[in-house]
Amino acid sequence: MRSEIKRWGNSAAVRLPRKLLNQTGLDVDSAVSMNVEENRIVIEALEETAPKRLRLPYSEAELVAGMDADTAHADELPEPLLEEEMGDW
Repeated sequence: MRSEIKRWGNSAAVRLPRKLLNQTGLDVDSAVSMNVEENRIVIEALEETAPKRLRLPYSEAELVAGMDADTAHADELPEPLLEEEMGDW
């Protein structure tokens, strides 16, 4: 399969036809490594690793349980300031 190297900004690029990508199992945004071996450019797929999930001690639902528009963040305010902020209802 013939292709050409073209300018892409300050770099160079080669278009990879869909047929070639399908044969390798690669797709747009696939992670690859590129190396030079015996004067050839070798492109290889990198093993995809799942992003690490952050495990927090509480779920969002647990954190906001019992909160409403009047009580959200009110516990963070000191008592004198709380009275000023909340006012007389």
